[in-house]
Amino acid sequence: PAYQARPLLDVLNANKWALVVPITREHRLQGVLALSPKLSGDPFYPDELEFLSILTNQVGIAVRNAQLYKEVLLANQYVENILRTMDSGVITIDERGKVALCNSTASRLTGLSTEQLTSLSVDTLPTALGSQLQETLLDGYPRSQVETALPGEADRGTPLVCSTSALRDERGTVIGALIV
Repeated sequence: PAYQARPLLDVLNANKWALVVPITREHRLQGVLALSPKLSGDPFYPDELEFLSILTNQVGIAVRNAQLYKEVLLANQYVENILRTMDSGVITIDERGKVALCNSTASRLTGLSTEQLTSLSVDTLPTALGSQLQETLLDGYPRSQVETALPGEADRGTPLVCSTSALRDERGTVIGALIV
């Protein structure tokens, strides 16, 4: 209706905009692209409007991807904060048996830096940890309260009580294992 168009025209004229193209993603408005009149004074032609529509669609996708990336970063920071403040050592392996994640307590207990630990695989981890992770990765069953020891100085091992769990995707497929 004309009564609704008038305020929009006033905004366009006040800002010297000739065209405003919505930036949407999944039918939600994320922003607008406001264009001044062409220097030539020509109107915007259908092929230009089509191009602007494609452009703003791509901008909408890029904005959404940036939002998702930010959410992933925040989630990773949250997980890292949890792991950093835990008193228990935590090591995870992926479906290939490579160490994917560990915390500083696991590093301290094993005597290996976080960088060293994350460069290892289940076969090169200390046997007390690697064997339990390997079994859980293979059969998907957790192990609870397993008493073991990590090798230490002067034949004195560090006694541990460990538990493992399988890491699963949304279909229930084992995609890794975790030891605490």
